Amino acid sequence: MNILVLGATGTAGRSAVPVFVSAGHTVRTHVRSDAGAAAMAAMGAEPVRADLEDDQRLRRIVEGSDAVVDLRVAIPSTFGAALPWAWREYVRLRDRETRRLVDAALHAGTPRIVHDTVSMVYADGGDAELDEDSPVDAPGALAANLAAERHLARFTESGGTGVALRFGTFYGPHDEFSRDLMRYARRGWALLFGRPEAWTSAIHTDDLGPALLVALTAPAGVYNVVDDEPLRRRDLVAILANAAGVERVRMLPTWMSVMAGAPARALARSQRVRARRFAALGWRPSVPSRRQGWPEAFRAALDEPRATGR
Repeated sequence: MNILVLGATGTAGRSAVPVFVSAGHTVRTHVRSDAGAAAMAAMGAEPVRADLEDDQRLRRIVEGSDAVVDLRVAIPSTFGAALPWAWREYVRLRDRETRRLVDAALHAGTPRIVHDTVSMVYADGGDAELDEDSPVDAPGALAANLAAERHLARFTESGGTGVALRFGTFYGPHDEFSRDLMRYARRGWALLFGRPEAWTSAIHTDDLGPALLVALTAPAGVYNVVDDEPLRRRDLVAILANAAGVERVRMLPTWMSVMAGAPARALARSQRVRARRFAALGWRPSVPSRRQGWPEAFRAALDEPRATGR
């Protein structure tokens, strides 16, 4: 299969590209820098430069692809996320640019588009398990994910196959937010909001690529992609403290969640997400739970001395 990957140098792209290459696919990757081109070439992919803001050039880069995997995203820094304007590029990429990609793919006759969205779009579910039919509530910039899914649905209605993967929160040793979380955990703080009894769902970055590989042959639709064990926030805090080698970590005060932007506030919800629909296609996470994944991520990512517990 000839695959074009957009956003290939991000967290999901760096997980996906080597998996696609190892599976025998021909992989082209859109890049914007010499460093990005070198990184993609080292993974066995062909780096391609093009101005994707130009409709004609976007059509040309899409032509000949059996599938386009769109992983473009612009997430603000951990503490910049509270600023509403910090999410403008995120919204542009998820909404406007997904629409333009669908238009280009329909013009080029591309059979399949795979796009990542987020499980944070679900409404607070309390203790209930959330599947793809559960109610959504996506305020602020998060609504752009549902817009992306609507664009994919239009692609499917027009004869293509549009697949959206609602990933849980990413974590892993090379993920930027994870590194911030780990650094603060060593100092006794968890970058977490919300009720201790609320549920959280996540996915290790090592499992993003294999999930995207399955999406290349999945039927059209929306799929949750999370690990096997949603965790209550109080359990996650204990796991982080143990992984960081500190006596305990404290969650951020409630008032900070009130001041945060809508996407950050959504992290305070209770979301006990399950991925049974996607698992039925043969996918299983290699890291089944943050109980194993967080200690391993700490060991892999951090060189500095362990913080003293408080």
